[in-house]
Amino acid sequence: MRVAATDLAEWARCPTRHFLSRRLHLVERPGGVGAPGDDPDRATARGTLAHAALATLDLAAPPLERRAQLVASARREGHDPSSPATRRVLADVTRFLDSPGGLWLADRARRGALRREVPFLLRLEGSPGCYLVGAIDAMAEEDGGIRIVDFKYALPRREAAERYRLQLCAYALAASRAHPGRSVRAGLQFLRGRCDAVDLTPSADDLLRLASEAPRLASALHRDSGEIPPAALGRTRERCLREGCGFVYRCHPGPAASPRS
Repeated sequence: MRVAATDLAEWARCPTRHFLSRRLHLVERPGGVGAPGDDPDRATARGTLAHAALATLDLAAPPLERRAQLVASARREGHDPSSPATRRVLADVTRFLDSPGGLWLADRARRGALRREVPFLLRLEGSPGCYLVGAIDAMAEEDGGIRIVDFKYALPRREAAERYRLQLCAYALAASRAHPGRSVRAGLQFLRGRCDAVDLTPSADDLLRLASEAPRLASALHRDSGEIPPAALGRTRERCLREGCGFVYRCHPGPAASPRS
């Protein structure tokens, strides 16, 4: 079997949400859930634009040249650089680049110690065996080890760490297999708000556990028919609201509400 690390992480988090969004391609209902001020409308398109800019930008370019590159990146992605939404994304990316996390990446790039959009194909033995595939947003060398950075175009949220822990563990496992004997750190880098970073470096036991469990999870994902009820997953309405899921209205019918209201 061949499965994307992001798919495996989303399915492990909630099979119902994975089935509705990635199998049926339904759109999550915007509004009423999520972090304050985090407009969910067209979030995927904005995130794609931010990732595309960070994948191709000369991180060491002076401000005016950097601005021209950001505008060119927006046009390549089919966005109007003069529209308010696009300008906001580019402003967020610029603010990140001027933050400690952005300056650190620029330093790694100047030293030739940074790779971006690093693809991987990771074979895991099991019954059946599987291949995990994906692409790491940024992978840098530091102090003799490897540091993985996964960009998230979102405001920092407490729940994000658990949501992306398995995904970052898969990235770290791929990096550790590709660079045996070197330490690997992994974390999230938020691109909005204060541009916070969250360390999600897995332990050696976490890596062994993923390598052992991933084939079983991948097999269950491929067999999933979307018939697992939320109650069987231990998912209450309150939990789903807290995690900002836009499918709450499907799994837990009732009046719209937010745990923050």
